[in-house]
Amino acid sequence: MDVKKVTLQPITKENELVCIHLKPREDQLELVASNADSLIHATKEITSKPYGIFAEDQMVGFILFDNEVYHDGHYWILRFMMDEKHQGKGYGKRAIQEVIRTLQDRRDCQQIRVSHVPHNSAADALYKRCGFQDTGEFEDNGDIILSYQVGNREGA
Repeated sequence: MDVKKVTLQPITKENELVCIHLKPREDQLELVASNADSLIHATKEITSKPYGIFAEDQMVGFILFDNEVYHDGHYWILRFMMDEKHQGKGYGKRAIQEVIRTLQDRRDCQQIRVSHVPHNSAADALYKRCGFQDTGEFEDNGDIILSYQVGNREGA
């Protein structure tokens, strides 16, 4: 399958409405927060920054992740969604891989974490295809926590 180049671009005032109008499939609505809610969440999480997931020049999804280590010592992918019209094209996997590439270059990044509702098997499979593993831990709300172990560093 020929997947377009995927990039992460910051959400700005100019592209915020496009982001808000992206929607998952109807059967996924209870699995992910709305992008409007996620953008509000981003203003309260000082360690995180929201990005549009772009395939070429079109926004196809949204991701919110830490740009500095969170107080628990980990970097987190806080929110992630792909628009219903762009699912199944490999964009989500490429976006997660781009986050990993971005964060693993940081000296203080030893582990990247993500959580999802227990019955979101599609998200679980996607994260595991990208190298995340079960931690056996759960969020207070029951969400499953997965982690990606960043490789050993020379001199770290």
